[in-house]
Amino acid sequence: MKQVISIAFAQENKNYDEIVEFRGEKVRLTQYAIGFNYSLARTLIEKYDGICDVICLSGVPPRIQTKSGVIEHPSSQKLKSLAKVTPLVDGQLLKNIYIPWAFRQYYLTNKSTLENKSVSMYTGALQKNLVDIIEELGGNLCLADPYFFLRMPYNLHSNNGLEKFLRTLFPVMSKMKFKESTVATFRLEDQKIYKGLKEFFKGEIFVGNEGTIQIIDKDHLKGKTVVLDFMGTLMKERLIKAGVKDCISCMPKVVKGRYVNFSVLEALMQALQPDSLSADDILWWISELDLKVEHHQLSEDSKSIQSTDKFAFIIHPLSKDYLFKHPLLKKLKPAKKQLGGILEKALTYTPGFFYGKISGIISDGNGKEVEGLIYTVSDTPKMLMEQNPEKVYKKLVDICKDAKKNGANIIGLGAFTKIVGDAGISVEQRSPIPVTTGNSLSACSTLWAAKFAVDKIGLVKKKSSTWQGKVMVIGATGAIGAVSAKVLATRWKELVLVAPRAYKLLELKEEIEAIAPNCKVSISTSPNKVIKECDLIITTTSARGKKILDIKQVKPGAVICDVSRPFDISEEDAASRPDVMVIASGEVQLPGHVKSKVDLGLEGNIVYACLAETALLAMDGKIESFTLGRNISYEKVLEIDRMAKEHGVKLSAIMGHNGFISNDEFKLCKEHALKKRNQDG
Repeated sequence: MKQVISIAFAQENKNYDEIVEFRGEKVRLTQYAIGFNYSLARTLIEKYDGICDVICLSGVPPRIQTKSGVIEHPSSQKLKSLAKVTPLVDGQLLKNIYIPWAFRQYYLTNKSTLENKSVSMYTGALQKNLVDIIEELGGNLCLADPYFFLRMPYNLHSNNGLEKFLRTLFPVMSKMKFKESTVATFRLEDQKIYKGLKEFFKGEIFVGNEGTIQIIDKDHLKGKTVVLDFMGTLMKERLIKAGVKDCISCMPKVVKGRYVNFSVLEALMQALQPDSLSADDILWWISELDLKVEHHQLSEDSKSIQSTDKFAFIIHPLSKDYLFKHPLLKKLKPAKKQLGGILEKALTYTPGFFYGKISGIISDGNGKEVEGLIYTVSDTPKMLMEQNPEKVYKKLVDICKDAKKNGANIIGLGAFTKIVGDAGISVEQRSPIPVTTGNSLSACSTLWAAKFAVDKIGLVKKKSSTWQGKVMVIGATGAIGAVSAKVLATRWKELVLVAPRAYKLLELKEEIEAIAPNCKVSISTSPNKVIKECDLIITTTSARGKKILDIKQVKPGAVICDVSRPFDISEEDAASRPDVMVIASGEVQLPGHVKSKVDLGLEGNIVYACLAETALLAMDGKIESFTLGRNISYEKVLEIDRMAKEHGVKLSAIMGHNGFISNDEFKLCKEHALKKRNQDG
């Protein structure tokens, strides 16, 4: 059995000797918490060198990488050089690679937690990797290194300032001994003497390592957010007692039954391989262990503080005709043929603006009420797609900034605003709040609607849970099309994928065959070749109203679920085939007593699914960029489906071009279909 010796230099009363399981292998993990006893640290390293498999050392100053070179406290350097046979690690290699990446990933999906917040760090020198990344992400830094090390009454505010401080004063700091009495107390009353602490204590987020937080006074942390490299069970209890609001911990629980710090985890990694750990090895371990930052709510009061009560959503006119619905333009409606094109182009130069509110949205699950702030840009789909994406991005990001000022913690992109350029990614990167395209719920509601309509028509047989028919997805390689196809393949006997780019179809076909080996999958760049055999057709394109299929060729009794906005199937085409059921997918019903002061072209509490996803994330408190880009994960669709059921977001009554489709209309469509099939033989 492998043995790891952990020397916790800055800890006390945390000694243990136990067998832990790591990646299927049992390891004896023995920890000595030595309370700053330098001579004992030397003795333990010399005692176990050559006896155990790995020694790990935590709580001593790390090697600090600066622009002018590497600096390290001489005493720390001596301790790390004592082991001659057994590998000795301090967790720094793992920290240097993992923390900047993990913290950045957390930030990108939780911008509201960190964006534009004042960040107070007890010592940037001991957590240089976090200083670099917080500064890069726009945090307002306040570094207490002068007070922490030398009791100087001022703070630092940048990485450059920190490096200058270290270069100037490291000769003095290097002569200081490792002992608890040299660590600053950070008591609230100390700000009377050390004036820099007044600014430091005003921070919204406090960043430190577990060793530092354990020693210092914690009264100033009440109601605050704390960022730690690692949070064990005892530390969690202490933070709760101090009234800390929440804690962002860089190290998740990876060893069954016990939290371990970076030093111990690096030692466990080292114990399972013969060669010294390399950067590539660390990268492999990060992926293998699926390491991620954890966000812990610690105070019951924080739940109400964190509660999200506002979301925002961006819409736009779906055609030139919509422009004339504006109160100032209604009088020009008689001349829309002459003025439509001119007005359409002219309005691209106008900024986005606040349109109105949707209130009274109340979760069936947790009773949380949220309010929607609706914004609009004046660009039609044609103009959005023809403009330089950067121009559109700027317009959308300006709305995101205004939404944040008005209290929104998340924003959704509607219709073609989520198609422009890279499908929301660039907007999200520049937005002060998380952004979602809503495509996960759009895909989900598409499948809800399709199932409902096929059941209502009742002409496709079902064996076990599989429809014994053929389904076609037009626009299959798009965001909604691809994930819909993956789900449908698990429920239908045959699937046809249609999209203009053949190579993308081949890639998608391979993916789907791996997911659903029992489904017969075929591909085509044109729908009309096999459309007469299909029982269900999902259309999800960005054709902007152009004809994508020959309605005359569609099988009698088929259901066409039109996800696209503007519709792929025209009202005239739908009316020409009373034996084919054309439904408009994507509309859902919000829970609560919904009051809307905006005209979305829908009735009551019915909204587009992309808007509903944004509201749903707000109700669930999942303030993150949930859906972005042109790929929607299968798992996200399942997750949003679960959320919808929990909070009461449901498929609305099925709609067509002219409003709700009644049961009588479904019945009549079936009669027409059976009659047509009999005529065709």
